[in-house]
Amino acid sequence: MKLGLKLRLRCCRLIAHLPPLGLRTVLIVPFVLQIVGAVAVVGLLAFYNGQQAVNSLANELMRQVSSRVDQHLTTYLQTPEQINRLNLDAIDSGLLQIDDLERFGRWFWQQLQIFEVSYIGYGLKTGEFVGVGVLDETDRQLEISETSARTNWVNLNYAPDARGNRAYLLYADPEYKYQSEIWYSQTLAANRPTWNPVYTWDSLSKALAISQSFPMYDQNQRPIGVMSVDLLLSNISDFLRTLEVSPGGKIFVVERDGLLIADTSAYPPFQTVQGADQRLSVFDSPDPVIQATALSLRRRFNGFQRIRQHQQFKFSVEHQRYFVDAMPWQGQQGLDWLVVVAVPEADFMEQINQNNRITAALCLVALFTSLTVGVLTARWVTQPILRLNRAARTIAMGNFGQRLQLQRRDELGELAASFNGMAEQLQTSFQTLEQTNQALEQRVADRTASLAAANAELICTLEQLRTTQAELIQSEKMAMLGQLVAGIAHEINTPLAAIQASISNITGALEESMQRLPPLIHALTPLQLEQFFQLLTIAQHSRELLSSREERQLRRQIQQTLETEGIPEAAAIADILSKMGMSLPPELQPLLHLPNRLFVLETAYQLSIVQTNSQNIRLAVERAAKTVFALKSYARHDQDRGMVQAAIPDSIDTVLTLYHSHLKQAVEVKKHYESVPAILCYPEELSQVWSNLIHNALQAMNYRGVLEIRICNQPQHIVVQITDSGCGIAPDIQNKIFQPFFTTKPIGEGSGLGLDIVQRIVARHQGRVEFTSQPGHTTFSVCLPKQA
Repeated sequence: MKLGLKLRLRCCRLIAHLPPLGLRTVLIVPFVLQIVGAVAVVGLLAFYNGQQAVNSLANELMRQVSSRVDQHLTTYLQTPEQINRLNLDAIDSGLLQIDDLERFGRWFWQQLQIFEVSYIGYGLKTGEFVGVGVLDETDRQLEISETSARTNWVNLNYAPDARGNRAYLLYADPEYKYQSEIWYSQTLAANRPTWNPVYTWDSLSKALAISQSFPMYDQNQRPIGVMSVDLLLSNISDFLRTLEVSPGGKIFVVERDGLLIADTSAYPPFQTVQGADQRLSVFDSPDPVIQATALSLRRRFNGFQRIRQHQQFKFSVEHQRYFVDAMPWQGQQGLDWLVVVAVPEADFMEQINQNNRITAALCLVALFTSLTVGVLTARWVTQPILRLNRAARTIAMGNFGQRLQLQRRDELGELAASFNGMAEQLQTSFQTLEQTNQALEQRVADRTASLAAANAELICTLEQLRTTQAELIQSEKMAMLGQLVAGIAHEINTPLAAIQASISNITGALEESMQRLPPLIHALTPLQLEQFFQLLTIAQHSRELLSSREERQLRRQIQQTLETEGIPEAAAIADILSKMGMSLPPELQPLLHLPNRLFVLETAYQLSIVQTNSQNIRLAVERAAKTVFALKSYARHDQDRGMVQAAIPDSIDTVLTLYHSHLKQAVEVKKHYESVPAILCYPEELSQVWSNLIHNALQAMNYRGVLEIRICNQPQHIVVQITDSGCGIAPDIQNKIFQPFFTTKPIGEGSGLGLDIVQRIVARHQGRVEFTSQPGHTTFSVCLPKQA
């Protein structure tokens, strides 16, 4: 609701700053804007729907293409496995003998006539090898290769005849060792059917190929060799080029490390570096679309390894947007490839762009038509209104005899007739108004004089109310102070009594010490005197008040120790040391072996009494001074004094000092003060706030319980929370406690102004006071701004 109000206010301010608009403009512009807006919305909806249709069409097309590629890869790559299993079954069934290399050559030759593969062969651990492969993929020219004892273990390659027999020798390759090739060594090491890594086949125009190999076993299931079938991967690229995606669409298949398997580009999937053939990474593809698509996939998914499900997205390169479909493809024995289809958005957007151009042309035609109709309509409507406006201005200048002649039967004609009647009434009314105005001016003058007198009386009454309020606040403050007088008097009498008792103790101990000290100094050696003064120092620092029980326990402990060490008069020595509240250190125990040891210890005890009572007098004086200072600070009355910088914790501690006599008996005070800065305030008034809240808390607890004071430092405020464990405030009176003269206390114990004064003082500081209450836990929170 607030947001809508702000928006309306901003619109009103914007309209107020616009230059004045003519009536014709006001009539034409909304009409034109409505038409243009309607056409624009229709055009945008058409464009949006076309875009959605293009997205759906592109995604469905790419999904169908990916599905066809998946089916082709699955079917094409099943062929080597089928051939290997067929050959191994033929060996197991006895149809072929593994040592019949001649027959196996014809068998492999026949399979190459049927299946679309490039090489079939096997190698044994004994060194025999036979294989049939394609020399030229164009006319499927084949060769038969054999290594055995009858070839002197030299690899011989033959050209076959029309029946698959060896017609003549093509060449001999004594360096060929199939045992070092990956298809053989890797399969034996794995001891399972496997796809070997993709490689470049030099003899076949350097095409990419892959081999699937099966281990061969004897009757005892021991490996004796490897059966392998090689498959050209260029056929996959040929298949991809047959798929009709779009004029600018691209398809490519890659391994997870980014090396190309096949694509629809005209470039080979490998490159020659320093005379050696190296497979081409898709990120280095000469085709810019394939390269950009691969880079976008890597950026989006942080590498090809993370693409584990079908993904579709868009990307842009050189101001051209592309749809991309990435589908993981996995075959048997560990093949894990990625099929990617990229289609340019422009291939589908030509018709939509044509529709957009037509929509824009229609918008321009509608705009021109609406402008023409709007101008003609506005002229027909505004001409009589302008005549009426000129007549109204003439009347406004004082010519009440002006009349408008307009021969029309529509609403404007009725308006002209009403205008003429209004002019006649205005002429009559103006004459009457002048007569009334003179009488009214006299009445206003009389009323103004009466209001001035009443205002002066009101100002005097308000000043009296302010004085009365200040006196009432000070009276409440003094009444509160009167309730504390008895406790404060007790707080001052207690340290005075302690001072009087301490002076009496000092006088007696000093007289006794002055009599004992001279003979003691003459009786002791310098070393013994040094030990004696060390004893006095220890007694002064370790002197602490012990209860009677603690003193008896200390005396028994010292006596047992002295008796164990065989020191005479152990009971008397223990009595003196326990009164001093100490045990004698080992380095001073030689004093216990002196003949006058009791005299020495008694003299030290008398001197320690002087020191202890002097400390008591100092503490009593500080306590009385603190009470007097707190009383003086609280009782100060200086209404005319401005705001000063003051610390909130200090003013609270001052009030706690005044209430010390009420707190020390059965009230536990818990203070949690955060570090807060001094703020600009009226310190005496805030002291009255804390006094009222603490006094109310003590009365609510009947002066027994837990009083918790917490000071919190917030970014803009300081919050003081005073919590008591009293009975709480009843829910039915919680909305009345801040009302003046409302109180739940017995007659004579409260005026009902305390919380009203608290609220007024906090409001004067631009703060607020709140409370929450339930039985056993009532909290008043005072929130004061750091900057008033």
